[in-house]
Amino acid sequence: MDASLRIDPSQLPWRATPCPGVAWKKLHFERSTGESRVLLRFEPGAAYDAHRHPAGEEYLVLEGSLTDGADTWGPGTWVRHPPGSAHAPRSEDGCVVFVAVPQPIEVLTEG
Repeated sequence: MDASLRIDPSQLPWRATPCPGVAWKKLHFERSTGESRVLLRFEPGAAYDAHRHPAGEEYLVLEGSLTDGADTWGPGTWVRHPPGSAHAPRSEDGCVVFVAVPQPIEVLTEG
């Protein structure tokens, strides 16, 4: 049996993303599959680029509120998007979200 893995996110640095006002902390990354678990922090008014989840996505809003499409989710809301889903989440007031993806995202570009 593998040993348990424990991480204190307060000891990890926030890292910039290509999206202004959105930062992340890596909790887990499986190099062989691209599976990852991260914390995302949205500053008020920030948005993440439109992207697709080839193998789906799950997230849990921990603080603040996240707008995903026409819906806005507050603390404690868990959302599961199916494989192939696409979205461009944003936060008017700022938030922190725990995100789990079984494969890397595909950023969607316009034009």
